[in-house]
Amino acid sequence: MSSTPDMTTILTPADFTIMEDAMRAATPIKGRITLDDGHREAVGKAVIRLYTAGMTDPGRLADAAMAMAAIRLLDRRRWRGDG
Repeated sequence: MSSTPDMTTILTPADFTIMEDAMRAATPIKGRITLDDGHREAVGKAVIRLYTAGMTDPGRLADAAMAMAAIRLLDRRRWRGDG
């Protein structure tokens, strides 16, 4: 008999610290960039997705999550006709 892997993810305080560090690294300098259209939320979702997939370096998480969020928002704007 084959057993199915447990798909439950349990995050520890250390996990949240890494994700928080990534979110802080992804936060732009105030006054230079304005976050709108749910960009911060999209970055947060990307951080969680990437972290649970195995990316654990906060700097790399921040960079990849910002890129994922930007692509997602550009696609959304393109389909809405905003850009």
